Amino acid sequence: MSDSADNPSPEALAAVLREPVRAVLRARADALRRNLPARSRNPAGNYIWWTALNADQARRATLMDHLDMLCAHLDGQPALGYDPRDPLPSAALEAVEGFACEEISAGIADYRRALRRRQAV
Repeated sequence: MSDSADNPSPEALAAVLREPVRAVLRARADALRRNLPARSRNPAGNYIWWTALNADQARRATLMDHLDMLCAHLDGQPALGYDPRDPLPSAALEAVEGFACEEISAGIADYRRALRRRQAV
């Protein structure tokens, strides 16, 4: 599909959005991380950490891990369950919704429109 000012390609939009989306995901994960007990880096300590969390902390830790995984995917480390060729998985875009500025939200809407245009062809 051609890349014009009126109809930018999904690839062009993804290239522009990747860093701002990653920054919002990282900010969300870091905010969760600050409000959880310090996490051990070794497997045994990590197990103890998980079992010591209450239900709300475990839910927030799971979300934090999910956001970290999406950030890694955007950094070029494909996440399990996501197409390695997908530069902006829908889960990353959904995790950013409501936390991003209007400019990023508008860019996400443009990206989704570009994907729909491509699928319609």
